[in-house]
Amino acid sequence: MGEGEGGGGQNQLDPPPLTPLSQGEGSLWRWRMKPRLCFIVIWTLIVWVAYSVPLSYCQTEFHGADSVFAGEGITILWAILKGPTEESSWVYIKIVNSGKNPFQIFSVEAVDPFSKEKEWVVKGKKLEKENLLRSNRTSFRDKTARRILFYRSTEAFEKETPDMAVYYLGVPDTSPEVLSEKEMEDYFKKAQERLKK
Repeated sequence: MGEGEGGGGQNQLDPPPLTPLSQGEGSLWRWRMKPRLCFIVIWTLIVWVAYSVPLSYCQTEFHGADSVFAGEGITILWAILKGPTEESSWVYIKIVNSGKNPFQIFSVEAVDPFSKEKEWVVKGKKLEKENLLRSNRTSFRDKTARRILFYRSTEAFEKETPDMAVYYLGVPDTSPEVLSEKEMEDYFKKAQERLKK
């Protein structure tokens, strides 16, 4: 009868029993052999938190790529009142509130899309039925982007949790260049009429 055979012998295929010491060493060995797995888990959590913060910051965010935006009861229109130079040209943003969505307050941020540095253009202004904003064309040189924030309550504004935002990377390419305020008002009026059809 060969080695390992017989009633009291140990089968060669069975692993040797683990002692308490070897079990502890095995656990430590397993943790030491899995630093990459730990790194992946931690990095996944960091990325998840980073992406979840902006989503909780604003319930609904739209990308405004055109000079005419309409959604959630809000219409946003852009136009450029062109002067002889860039310094004498003005960018107009008209915000029309239909009243279908109970927004009460709005703000506008100027944002540098690369450094993410931002400054307030308008902050905590009461949202009327029609709102007209004017910025010098040169103000878009460094902080090219604009983020228009809408709040349904004073509490949401104070907590800096807008209920809706519309983000523009810059002045929309489709923004018309007009030479007079009358021409600009005519454009705004016709654009609103087209949206109603």
